[in-house]
Amino acid sequence: MKRRDFMRQAGGATAAIGAGATATAGTAAAQEGGGGQRPDFGGYTDGAEGGEYLDARGESEVTVEVGGGGGLAYLPTELWIDTGTTVVFDWVSDGHNVLFDDNPGDVSGHEPLEGEGFSFEVTFESGGIYTYYCDPHRSLGMLGGIAVGEDVPTVSAGGGGGPKELHDLGVAIQAHWVGAATILGIIMSVIFTFYLVKYGESAHTGTGR
Repeated sequence: MKRRDFMRQAGGATAAIGAGATATAGTAAAQEGGGGQRPDFGGYTDGAEGGEYLDARGESEVTVEVGGGGGLAYLPTELWIDTGTTVVFDWVSDGHNVLFDDNPGDVSGHEPLEGEGFSFEVTFESGGIYTYYCDPHRSLGMLGGIAVGEDVPTVSAGGGGGPKELHDLGVAIQAHWVGAATILGIIMSVIFTFYLVKYGESAHTGTGR
């Protein structure tokens, strides 16, 4: 193999891996962007079944399914509404209830276990963060949160704020790409050095004639 050909191939392979790393980082950064805010439920709904979020500000009435998503979720799981909005809790499977933990407006939940077809409603007149659960299925992740009004803690929805470092993005594949590109570059350098030291300039290197 000619030395120039080897260098060309090694450089091309390293550049391709580097481009892949850059493209992956760019994609993740784009996905991380978007800005906007959503309520901060203080980790209460982390890992909750369902996981759906709905910004229903501007609506006078919103429905939350009780026992949706395979039977163990409130859907939407996280909800943001205006003060004065009525939330209708609509049972879509059996054996659930609605009990509040954080309850700044002292609204009433529904303790008896009910089945499909039952519903009750709550009008949220006081702002704040409300969290609630199903007593029989709390340990299985049947949790929900409702943010009422504008004066609630929020977190960034989608990040924004410009480019982020790889460790801030938290996307494992990026680290793998960068690591692969670095290792491949080192390996190619070692191989090239070995090839050059052992064989030197070949009599066939040059114009290719």
